[in-house]
Amino acid sequence: MMDRIDPVVFEVVWHRILDITEEMGIKYMRTSGSPILVGAYDASTGITLPDGQLVAMGPYITTQAHVLRLLVASVLERRTAHPGINPGDMFICNDPYLGATHQPDVATVAPVHHDGVLRAWVGASGHWLDIGGSEPGGFNMNARSVFDEGLRLPPTKLVEAGEIREDIVELIMAQVREPLAELDLRGQLVANQVGRERLLGIADEFGPEVLDAVLRRGIDQVEERMRQRLRSLPDGVWREVQYLDHDGHDRNVRKIVCTVTKREDRLTLDFTGSDPQIDGFANCAYGGLRAAALSAVCIVLGYDLTWNDGAARCVDITAPRGTIVTAEYPTPVSMSTISAIIVTLNLCLVALSRVMLASPRHHEEAMASWCGTSLGVSMVGLNSDGLLTVAPEASHFAAGCGARTYADGVDSGGIIINTTANIPSIEATEEAYPLIYMFRRQLADSGGPGRFRGGVSAEVAITPYGTAGPLATSFAGVGNVTPNAIGVAGGLPGATVRFLRYLRTRHLAGNRAASPLPGSLDEIRGEFTVGELNSSKIRFDTDMIEYHNWQGGGGFGDPLDREPRLVLTDVRAGLVSRGQALGVYGVVLTGEAGADEVDTDRTERHRDELRRERLRRATPYVEPYPLALPDGLAAAPGSGRTRYWDIVEIDHDAQRSSCLRCGHRLGPARADFRSGCLVEELPTSVAGPVRGQEYVGDARPVAIRLFYCPGCGRQVEADLVVPGQPGPAFTLVGAAAEPAHG
Repeated sequence: MMDRIDPVVFEVVWHRILDITEEMGIKYMRTSGSPILVGAYDASTGITLPDGQLVAMGPYITTQAHVLRLLVASVLERRTAHPGINPGDMFICNDPYLGATHQPDVATVAPVHHDGVLRAWVGASGHWLDIGGSEPGGFNMNARSVFDEGLRLPPTKLVEAGEIREDIVELIMAQVREPLAELDLRGQLVANQVGRERLLGIADEFGPEVLDAVLRRGIDQVEERMRQRLRSLPDGVWREVQYLDHDGHDRNVRKIVCTVTKREDRLTLDFTGSDPQIDGFANCAYGGLRAAALSAVCIVLGYDLTWNDGAARCVDITAPRGTIVTAEYPTPVSMSTISAIIVTLNLCLVALSRVMLASPRHHEEAMASWCGTSLGVSMVGLNSDGLLTVAPEASHFAAGCGARTYADGVDSGGIIINTTANIPSIEATEEAYPLIYMFRRQLADSGGPGRFRGGVSAEVAITPYGTAGPLATSFAGVGNVTPNAIGVAGGLPGATVRFLRYLRTRHLAGNRAASPLPGSLDEIRGEFTVGELNSSKIRFDTDMIEYHNWQGGGGFGDPLDREPRLVLTDVRAGLVSRGQALGVYGVVLTGEAGADEVDTDRTERHRDELRRERLRRATPYVEPYPLALPDGLAAAPGSGRTRYWDIVEIDHDAQRSSCLRCGHRLGPARADFRSGCLVEELPTSVAGPVRGQEYVGDARPVAIRLFYCPGCGRQVEADLVVPGQPGPAFTLVGAAAEPAHG
């Protein structure tokens, strides 16, 4: 291997490598034609070193790319001796206990040999329309073990010396009800072939030693820059907690705990304290946990870097076996991507954002949680030609993004795992499947309130149309009780998921409209029922309308600090209701709807009164589960001064933290400033409508723990908690050292 490489040559070859990963994805999707791929980009491509270390990923689903290392390792471990790994081979695998995220995310990997020497691997992964088993679409709500969840493939040689093993293809497709899944499979083979050809072209043009050097240097440089960034952050410990509110069988709130320790140029992510695995399908295996954690590290700390295993070299992941994020065979995990994995990713993202908030140099990189979950919606039945169809509904990829320290979250901007946000076209979906959309529109009040508002989510209403009989809907997900898109620095959480059904609607008669089609939820006429998440094969007749919405992004900062003119703009745009404007943001509007104006004086008085009410209701907070620093950090002397965004100053020299607005002392510098706050726990409805009210009634499985400065009533944190259980906390060692200049 070359020790040094010309920097110009490196940049030319490096950017060709990055382009290859995108070209692989384009070829994959154009071959497949799947609405999940073409419409929602639910796929990934990547290039690895010979040992599986990830070099580069395509601009698609990050979690599917991060598992390529584990999948390649499984192939090397299990297939090197027999049947062998040779030029022109490709292997297929979707086993979640050997690295895959879950069974519907099928991956293929191909070795890249040049002159008989293994130089790299290329890989493509994507969510197939179906993977067999008893449940269309791959999410089996009744699963008690992995054997209930459809086809599970260990590393299997699918292409041998350049020839597709059609016997293996037939074996796979014999287990899958949706014939279009074969195009998913062949699209992956096309992607890998393109990737292999392009890498071999580089080796031929520049020499194999240059290719080797660039691949390795691409990882090394990310590691170097990631370590520099970590050294610029303060040392300390941060605990974050999130929840899954359904296991596939029951509403069963289970916690995921991540304790982040940052010391010099290393991070430790410790998931000790997470609840044990359960026989429902919302767990994830270790590969999913690793993919979620590394995705969060790359997003928050490596926002301007290539996302590869250079970041992984700076991170230690500690996780006891047999938890809901380290489930072991044969525990079911088929819903992991839209439950445990995405919830864990957002959990880590918020924990790392709080790390960034402890360093003013990095405040702009912090953000609240994005839409905290995803959905698996499949409608199966016969179209007008009598052919079986499995229709996926992937509008939820237009989820609300988390608010930032300087701007609102992007409205219906995407889900955090997908770097290229996209949703299927309604027209294309209606043309391909026996469905018609009543509406698809942004959902008012769904963004988490804050000084900067979380991005709003959206809502859809659908009915069968042009069918040869009734359809059946399977609806999978978590987050109808728990608003997983949590806020930061006093921001409130975004909306939860809802699944509503209207029976005997009569909006359609055959293939003609019997009355004006509804354009909003209020206009739907029919017998209203609340549908349960994780419902399997619910009859969907032509006189029914199914409605669902998904989660919005979390807010950032105290909602009472939001500029009133921004609230007015949101009300006029239909993103915030007048009720939320007054009750949550404290903004008094005058005039008729559509001609609203802010009453500045009354707004100021109303906000002052709301702050006084906070102080009257709240009580002093006593942390029942304090964090302890590891021995090495506990003995380190703290020094310097820093700010937690613009709300708290932490002065290690004076050994105090204090409110930046009123100067009130909140406690010693090393203690979490929450310990000096007043606190109250309120229902999640304090953040607005669509926060689980339809599902929990008077029950409160989760609550929002609100922390106020005792001096001025400013809301400094708003944590989602299970009452009586530990919530987020942190302990700082000292301020980060400023970089040398000159």
